[in-house]
Amino acid sequence: MRAAHWLLALAFSAPAFALEAGDPVPALAALDAGKGKVLYVDFWASWCVPCRLSMPVLDGLYRKHAARGFAVVGINKDVSDELAVRFLQRVPIAFPWAADRNDAAAKAFDVKAMPSGYLIDRRGKVRRVHRGFTAETAAALEREVEDLLKEPA
Repeated sequence: MRAAHWLLALAFSAPAFALEAGDPVPALAALDAGKGKVLYVDFWASWCVPCRLSMPVLDGLYRKHAARGFAVVGINKDVSDELAVRFLQRVPIAFPWAADRNDAAAKAFDVKAMPSGYLIDRRGKVRRVHRGFTAETAAALEREVEDLLKEPA
């Protein structure tokens, strides 16, 4: 496994509303590596069929844009690390991932679908929310990342 595996720590209680574009990103220790960067937070699981499409796309975006200040953190929703690791052996990624066994991160982000992705600007504001993943999502995400990387820090 090439990706780092972090445990999550919440710094506050979960909000009672859906996290949407324009909202500040919840304070999670797993997201610290993305501070000051354009960040995509992706909630995924081994049983999630669209995740089989999204993970290679996210890995490609990460590899392509990391040097320009783009980061990805995957938040895994499986009940065990073994399931996540088995999935990642078939669909390898270079970006870090974290386990969310107690659902603290999913509750903080108010995840409604799998996968759910949150594109966050350099100032820590959610700019786009993607629920589910299709080829159209991939194309839109590429444009959105490019646009955010052009914005000043």
